[in-house]
Amino acid sequence: MRYNKRTLIARRNKILPVQFVRQDMTSFAGLTLIHHYLRIYGIHRRLCQAMKPYGFKGDYHIGHILFMLLILLLIGAERIQHMEYVHNDPLFRRLIRLTRIPHRTLVSRSLKQFTSDSLKALVELNSQFVIEKLDELGLRQITIDLDGTVISTRGNPTWALKGYNPIKRGAKSYFPLTAHIGETGHFISIINRPGNVHDSNRALALIKMLRTQLTGFILRFRADSAFCDPKVINYLLNRHIGFAIKAPFWKLLNLKAAAQQRKKWYRINKQWSYFWLKQPLDSVEAEHYAMILRKKLKRPKKNFQLDLFNPNNGVYEYSAVVTHCKHWSAEDLLLFTSGRSGQENSIGQLKNDFAFDHIPTNTYQANSAFMQISQMAYNLSICMQHSMGLVKKRKQHQKHTRLYRSMEWKTFKFLILNRAGRIGWSAGKKVLEMTRNPATQTLYHKISACLEDEKKKLAA
Repeated sequence: MRYNKRTLIARRNKILPVQFVRQDMTSFAGLTLIHHYLRIYGIHRRLCQAMKPYGFKGDYHIGHILFMLLILLLIGAERIQHMEYVHNDPLFRRLIRLTRIPHRTLVSRSLKQFTSDSLKALVELNSQFVIEKLDELGLRQITIDLDGTVISTRGNPTWALKGYNPIKRGAKSYFPLTAHIGETGHFISIINRPGNVHDSNRALALIKMLRTQLTGFILRFRADSAFCDPKVINYLLNRHIGFAIKAPFWKLLNLKAAAQQRKKWYRINKQWSYFWLKQPLDSVEAEHYAMILRKKLKRPKKNFQLDLFNPNNGVYEYSAVVTHCKHWSAEDLLLFTSGRSGQENSIGQLKNDFAFDHIPTNTYQANSAFMQISQMAYNLSICMQHSMGLVKKRKQHQKHTRLYRSMEWKTFKFLILNRAGRIGWSAGKKVLEMTRNPATQTLYHKISACLEDEKKKLAA
């Protein structure tokens, strides 16, 4: 029977009917590579060991629950209930080592059993993963960026309070404190806090903890003006730890007066000029400096309003950076402080790709534990790319503290993770069958070879 052209086109473009059948098919064939990496580094075992002392109750070990949440976040799930859509995936079930997937309510109850001690153990485990990678890369000097980020909440989770929230004004929120490694992009530590605290709340305690954990490293701290706290600065100065912290120029009258009275400015480039000021903070006894900066606006402001605490004539904008010493050139210090933009990008990826800003329960400790698993998923995504040979080293620059260029996780999922596959049999052995594609095949072989080399290196 012959068909005319119109009929053939209609048949070709016809929407196919859908049938749901029982087959060992997976939408995440790349999980086999992630499985290989996680086994090499014993992530499941270490989670179980870290949680063992704290007496969690339930039909499932809390280590299994956390490991399952970790895999869910890596494959792109955003909520606990999303596991209902993958519970029949053969690779997912194989990886999490559970014959039966727990109900979401059981997962929530398990998270609600977290205490401050068990949460602290999870925080320390996160830090251990990052420190091991830093040692492996041979880094001895690291830059730590401190910052807070707002997470809006719904309902009435405990300790979700009204505070600074630029996106949803008046909404209840959490305000986690983050410590970011500028050279690699890892988050060495994240501490959840109520939404009504000041930016620098618990910053000194976090710095002390990091100094204890990172004993073999030379530390440098960067932060914005919210962290210009005399207690923080005194601690850093007395322990000879390098830092560059923006000063709240609009609040410090002595900085304002110095900028207004200054006649001679030293040029950095066509746009920036500066001068040094010794002992700018009266409450800090040790010797310290501030670099007062003046930025020439490309287009002078018209109809601007004078600020009592900010000398501004519509032509220049002023800022200040407090630092431990002035052995750096003004240009290097300016570029170094500008390098904090990398942290904002990492926080964005943490929220967008690993559900950091999703609140699963109404309990503060449970939500904090979920944040730690989100942080772990993000950190492991970077570590995996290093082990898989997917990271490129970039030229070092004061403005770009990041030493390695890794792909965003959404790109990783498209290229590697989200690939269709079927578990079949070949020569009496179970195998993962995938559609033949030269690009995918080449990439998978490359990654498998890198992981085998990593395994041999660790065994040696």
